[in-house]
Amino acid sequence: MLRELGELLVGRESTALLELIKNAYDADASQVTVEAVDLGKSGAVLRVVDDGNGMSRQRFESAFLRIASRVKEADDRRSPNYRRRYTGQKGIGRLAAHKLAAWLGVTSVPRIKDDQQRGEPDSVGVRAVLDWDLIEKQENLDDLAEGLNVVGLPSSPGVAHGTALELRRLRSSWTDRQLATFVTELRSAQPPRALTDPAWLSAAPASPPLIRHPIVRDTGHDRDPGFRVRLTGDLDIGDDLWQRAGDDFEWLLEIDATTEEVQYQITPLRRYAEAEPEAQTYRFQRRASLVGRPRFQARVLTMPNASTRRGPLSGFVRSTSGVRVYLEGFRVLPYGEYGDDWLGIDRDYRGGPRFYAIDIDAEASDQIEVDRKEGLVATGNTGYFGAVFLTEEGAGGLRSLVNREGFVPDSAYEALVDLVQTGIRLSVRVRRSVLLRIGERQRQRQEAESAAQHAAVKTSRPFPNPAHQATHPDEPAPQELEAEPGSKSDSQANERNEQDGSGGAGSTVDTRTEARSADALQPSVRPARFRRVVEEAHRAVTALRTATTPVLDAVTAEAIAAGFEVAESELVRLREVQPELRILASVGLQLGAFVHDINGMLGQSRTVKELLDPLASDPGLSRQQAARVRRVIRALDDLTHTLARQSSYLTDVLVADPRRRRSRVLVTDRLDVVRRLLADQVVRLEVTIEDALPADLKTPPMFPAEVGVMLTNLLTNAVKNAGSPGVVHITGKPLGVRGATIFIHNTGTAIDLEDAERWFLPFESTTVEVNEVLGQGLGLGLPITRALVEDYRGSIQFVQPPPDYATSIRVDLPDPQERR
Repeated sequence: MLRELGELLVGRESTALLELIKNAYDADASQVTVEAVDLGKSGAVLRVVDDGNGMSRQRFESAFLRIASRVKEADDRRSPNYRRRYTGQKGIGRLAAHKLAAWLGVTSVPRIKDDQQRGEPDSVGVRAVLDWDLIEKQENLDDLAEGLNVVGLPSSPGVAHGTALELRRLRSSWTDRQLATFVTELRSAQPPRALTDPAWLSAAPASPPLIRHPIVRDTGHDRDPGFRVRLTGDLDIGDDLWQRAGDDFEWLLEIDATTEEVQYQITPLRRYAEAEPEAQTYRFQRRASLVGRPRFQARVLTMPNASTRRGPLSGFVRSTSGVRVYLEGFRVLPYGEYGDDWLGIDRDYRGGPRFYAIDIDAEASDQIEVDRKEGLVATGNTGYFGAVFLTEEGAGGLRSLVNREGFVPDSAYEALVDLVQTGIRLSVRVRRSVLLRIGERQRQRQEAESAAQHAAVKTSRPFPNPAHQATHPDEPAPQELEAEPGSKSDSQANERNEQDGSGGAGSTVDTRTEARSADALQPSVRPARFRRVVEEAHRAVTALRTATTPVLDAVTAEAIAAGFEVAESELVRLREVQPELRILASVGLQLGAFVHDINGMLGQSRTVKELLDPLASDPGLSRQQAARVRRVIRALDDLTHTLARQSSYLTDVLVADPRRRRSRVLVTDRLDVVRRLLADQVVRLEVTIEDALPADLKTPPMFPAEVGVMLTNLLTNAVKNAGSPGVVHITGKPLGVRGATIFIHNTGTAIDLEDAERWFLPFESTTVEVNEVLGQGLGLGLPITRALVEDYRGSIQFVQPPPDYATSIRVDLPDPQERR
């Protein structure tokens, strides 16, 4: 039992030592000194000395030596002198010494009250030795023959009150790395001054703080001197780098959740606000019932790009960053330590949404525009240095785990996570808003500087020189400029230009083409001669700017005018397709929300199935009724499987991290995801999908979601057109060193290759049947796929199918280093 409650119950050494430090706090100590000598050696010693109330021999025997003592459950669970709320409650914290060492020495002198006489039983101290190894060899704790030695310690006027614990025969070997971790955890046992003192100069906010004096501990006495932990001996290592890191903090997030109106304030620090005028304070509000949730306060400092720090600050960021939780001023591990993501901050940073759905009271909050890419400025846990302050009274149902590390993950804990997470996401939104305003200001300044430079050039060169071309014989005339070679569309456009004579400077360019919303899906929707016209205009303007005496002759003016005409027509076209693009974008956003709805329906269907399962075998039902119940259960099974497949696929596509570097994607992995999505439809249509892809075939560097979308569009088309029964055959081969070629063949009706390009036009479709998985036949799958492939300088086209197949499509994805 001693081993279970001591050595095996507590997870780590720092937690065990923290339990002993908490006992000193409960004993009204103002300071506790933790000293380590010769850690890592056989004669290592740990000492914990406090100036608290101490223990009499009588109390030592009735409380300290009694497992699960209920001494701290008397009255209102407060200490006698400073009315501190007790942090201990189970009466087993003292057994944490068993985790640390096999030998414990205790010396304690009680605090003498003013009306108490020396020599009374309560005034006699205690000196005791507990040898856990000897104690564990005996069967009965009530009748120990050895291992426990307790003697009284008469009080004397010169002896200070308090308790000293000495631990020997330490159980850990204490390597340098273990020691560093141990010290880091001990130093964070109490919140740093930077988070508890709003007057800390390095983190002074630019406007009055929301929380002037955080409620760190629940004390009931004005004369409470506070509580300090000193680390000495081998534990006195490293420097406190908070002051040095203070220059890098930019924002302060404060949360006051002590009432039903949860207040959030995000304030720039004074130093950052002075350097960046766009930074300002934002205040938000959210209503959250107090029933069943904790009441707390929180202060979080933000250091964007903290992970890029070098030197001593690199270690500081790793050991100190994170949002940590403190209960009665003592840290609750593991929340906020490196690698712990209790708020989902790292999850959002690596693969979360691009913007957040944040629940706040809009009427009571400052107005701030939601940017659809706000998630791109999110930072990981290393960018936050914060503390959540809880008290025993305000814990609101939070229950500590039995090993004293963390809380039971129930509804009270989830409420705490939700409220703090809201503050973190609001801080991301504020930073994004400020960065957008900074970017707009810089853009306006650059435009103003450019206009000023242009005006200065015109002022300094007022007279044109008709002899410009003669004085610059090496500079080609505008009409000599050629289109950038390299693409099939360019060569075709050049052939058309040679036939109709269009595209040169001095000729009028007909830019009147019908604007279609689907044109936005095409990588290039304008003839190559339009690009030539724009290039000629740019060249003409450059020549004017660089000439000593610029000449604006008729040819040059015509080239510039033609370029403006093309640019204007393109702007008009884009303006006309914007409404359709906004609608499509909103549909995409709703799709993201739909993923959450699917997950909710998935849970509901499983719950209903669990409720119905017992009815299927209920003897009170007739055979017909039981059969109906079983049919409903089978239908729920089918629904659950369908929802699970849809959720898996949509999550895989929608959560692709926009910040992640492109990587070479294993084609078979993406194909498996798509096949799971289409599984039911393939069975219903009696289509067989044959995977003949090389197992190691990889695409060039792409986003995984892009490969998934490409394969989805191609496979759905192939399955729809394969016939019933039918076959879809997928194969591929390397292209160059790191590229890939993919073939998709299907049975069914053949496509006329001479007319095949029409199927890459938007809204051209061969199907009208509505299918919940394969699509409705809008004719957008192939145009979207071509746009995606051509973004990587690849190609996609229908090709001659092999025997036994009606249609084949080929996708070439070259490696960027081999594209010449």
